[in-house]
Amino acid sequence: MRPTLRIAIAIEKTLRSPFWFGFWVTVILWMIATTNLFKLTDFGRNTSLDALTKLYPYESLYPDNSAFFVFVNIDDNSLKTLGQWPWPRQISAKLIDKISHSGAAVIGVDVLFAERDRFSPDNLSQSLGISKKEIASIGALNGDKMLGDIVKETPTVLAFALSNQKINNKETLPSHFVLMGDPPQNLLSAQALIQPISELEFAKGVGFVNTNKTEGMIRETPILAQFKDNFFPSLALDMLRVAQGASNHVMKQSELGESILIKTGQLNIKTNDEGSFIFHHGHTDRFAQIPASEILSNKTFDLKNKIVIVGASAAGLGDIHSSNLEDDIPGPLFHLQLMDQVLSERFITYHIFYDRLIFLFCAGISILFSFITLRVAYRYVLIAIPAIAVLLIFLSVERFLHVGFIFNTPIALLLLFSGSMTTYFSQIAQKIILGRAVEKDIADAKDVQTTLFPAPDSISNVSGGVIPYKSLSGDFIDYFKVGNKICFIEGDVSGKGIPSALLMARSVALFRLFARHNLTADAIAKRINDELYSHGTADKFVTSVMGWYDMEKQELTFVNCGHNPVLLLDESGHQLFDQTSPPLGVVGKEDFSPSIVTLAYTPLSVLYIVTDGISEAMIKVTKDKEQEIGMEGLLRITQKQTTLSAIERAKQTLALIRSQKLRATDDATILVIMYEEIASEASPSKNENQS
Repeated sequence: MRPTLRIAIAIEKTLRSPFWFGFWVTVILWMIATTNLFKLTDFGRNTSLDALTKLYPYESLYPDNSAFFVFVNIDDNSLKTLGQWPWPRQISAKLIDKISHSGAAVIGVDVLFAERDRFSPDNLSQSLGISKKEIASIGALNGDKMLGDIVKETPTVLAFALSNQKINNKETLPSHFVLMGDPPQNLLSAQALIQPISELEFAKGVGFVNTNKTEGMIRETPILAQFKDNFFPSLALDMLRVAQGASNHVMKQSELGESILIKTGQLNIKTNDEGSFIFHHGHTDRFAQIPASEILSNKTFDLKNKIVIVGASAAGLGDIHSSNLEDDIPGPLFHLQLMDQVLSERFITYHIFYDRLIFLFCAGISILFSFITLRVAYRYVLIAIPAIAVLLIFLSVERFLHVGFIFNTPIALLLLFSGSMTTYFSQIAQKIILGRAVEKDIADAKDVQTTLFPAPDSISNVSGGVIPYKSLSGDFIDYFKVGNKICFIEGDVSGKGIPSALLMARSVALFRLFARHNLTADAIAKRINDELYSHGTADKFVTSVMGWYDMEKQELTFVNCGHNPVLLLDESGHQLFDQTSPPLGVVGKEDFSPSIVTLAYTPLSVLYIVTDGISEAMIKVTKDKEQEIGMEGLLRITQKQTTLSAIERAKQTLALIRSQKLRATDDATILVIMYEEIASEASPSKNENQS
């Protein structure tokens, strides 16, 4: 079989069966999730992390650790007090010196000192055109040297940046890394380093400050990067080394290769295979903040054994970022968050293998419920799938809180619900489409059915009409001239809907066939009964009144086969004629022998034949009570129609149903036959030709 034919068959099956719709939607979603097409898996993992962080911020699990950290803030007020940035290096030196004398265990400086001090004697000499000797004589200090001397003597970690552009400078930064085993292959790498000036090369530590942003926020950050054959730590990671007095970081890959393990002093740190650290953010107002201007004032602060980071929150310095918990966070606070998590051993991890395993499980469950949806009530599916979803969410929360593991819950839930929901809604869509098609067919059938009934004014002295209770009618009437006689029939098929409408059409066709042969009323009834009994079903039958009105003899003959009583009005009053045989199609020909009723017709004679949709119509007798009008009610209606023609009598009676003055509970049908002399025209009527 050709591939195109296979595809065509698969598409045809999908369009025909709601199950295959759900199956293929689930399979396609599973393939997209497993391959991370369109970054769907990353989106789901980030969404899961964001939701869990908002539900359980970091400080809700570790409320006390923030006491170890201090943020010395170069804020707007400090710039106003000490002057615009960058400050002379001697101010930065003094700031670090005062923090060190306050007892800080480590001082991280989240500021790049990649260029020389603009207030140094060399720069002033060039910009002012004055010799260095004259500059020195008026007290200008070499701020770069002062800062270099301070960082050499204090536990200071300076910042540098990774760059993807070639920079012509001499890389002199120490690595402080010891590699065990094979080197990692997926680390962040750089083309160059934007490093501190040479006067600062003897700082106790250096670390890069590059980070990652996705969707405008920082969810994770690299803490390990590679330049040429050397490995370098982030600023926060090297601060932890210096705080412990450790000389190096020891690094190796995990046995499965899914993570990198780093030992820094007494701390064991875990990253993903790209050397990135995932944040479990907390609210950053938990960290103590001291303006840099206050540190440089005469105030004293006890920073003994504190981890201190110096950085800027001033809006003009541009070091403001967002997390999945807060906006407008100064960059240094991300370093504090990272160190807080490391000290708490709070490592957030995920694994692609477990993601794919849960995706496969949820896809399998989804396909199973797609199959079940078509075979049981959907309410059971609506109980089972949410129960599995709740279990999955509970497991996701429990693993996150206890071991920091992230399940890709949103994509797993999407897969779980995709199959059964698609199957269910495609089933509904098919029903709607099928329903509309059926509605159109019924509307067309209604139009066709209407053509089976004679026009109300086709014969002047005979008229009638049918009001279907629903779309299609099981009631019918027919009448037409055969010579000087008029044959007529009114019938009511048991039941409702399409089967009754089809049997109605068949009954009309049989009546026309046998009446055309000028058979007597009882003979026509017998022939129709034989046909319906022989080829019908036990639960379908037809009640009917059929007969002839001979306008030459002014005689009316009819049979009543299980139908409503026939009402005759004449000069003597009124009479009711009950059924003379069982309904058509109930018994065989040996048990079917209808009796003919023969009436002499006079100018005042009027015959009313109605179905139970009229005789059993409901009329209000009190505000909250209704009752059937019965044949007595019909008689009262006819007594108000003495001056009307046949067509007017039929229309007026049916108008009571249409206006809801009488509430019908079934198809409502009436046939009215009045006295008529023989017409002078010999030509057959339009209706007869149609017959």
